[in-house]
Amino acid sequence: MTSGTIQKPERREFLRLSFKTPVRFKTYAPESGPSNRVAQATSKNISQSGILFQTQADVPPQVSSILWMDLDIRTLRICQEIEDRALVLGNGLLGKVVRIEEDPSSSGTYDVGVCFLTQDQKADRDVQELLTLIEKGK
Repeated sequence: MTSGTIQKPERREFLRLSFKTPVRFKTYAPESGPSNRVAQATSKNISQSGILFQTQADVPPQVSSILWMDLDIRTLRICQEIEDRALVLGNGLLGKVVRIEEDPSSSGTYDVGVCFLTQDQKADRDVQELLTLIEKGK
């Protein structure tokens, strides 16, 4: 009998690249509406389909909330693929929070996993309402 860890199969569709850069984001939660505050974060990694960033927000974004993210993706080789797929609005990317974990080594610090909204989702009713809110500056 051998001892060791059981490895889980990789579920990600796209390769993640280490990518450390400042990220500013604004949260749009379905039940509470848009946040007027722009929060700060630092990205950890990125792929064509999403980003993982770390924030020390007083109140982290909720799972399923929509984020508008201002980040410099133009320095990446995969930026064209991201721009071709992702929903871009006002020089920012839109994404949906899919995972939040508190960093056990740093109280009040959260890792936030975000899946980019795609051009295909632009016709979705909830996304249309959000786009209207953002365009009105709310």
